[in-house]
Amino acid sequence: MKAFSLFIVELNEGTTNAALSADFAELLRTVQTTGRAGSLTLKVKVAPATRSNSGSVDKVTITADRKLELPKPEQASDFFWLTEDGETSRNHPRQQELQLRDVSTATPPSTFKEA
Repeated sequence: MKAFSLFIVELNEGTTNAALSADFAELLRTVQTTGRAGSLTLKVKVAPATRSNSGSVDKVTITADRKLELPKPEQASDFFWLTEDGETSRNHPRQQELQLRDVSTATPPSTFKEA
């Protein structure tokens, strides 16, 4: 029996092998940059093409289907509070807000007192 690797090289005049190699290289690059897992699946379908008079199969059609699942970069999440009426808010709905003011423009004292 011929090795599977040799069969893949012959399938579709080598285009399946070339496409698998390109997909595999892309998968490796993406895993390297994202640090996440991906996959490459090859599904080989073998179907009878003809039957002889005795009912045995002497010719088949072979179809290769490849599926590349690249890793997705991690999606950032964000935090919101929910108000009583179900709206999102950046501020805690039951916490008072501090009234802050800018003090950088205030005039510094000209004399200091000693304690």
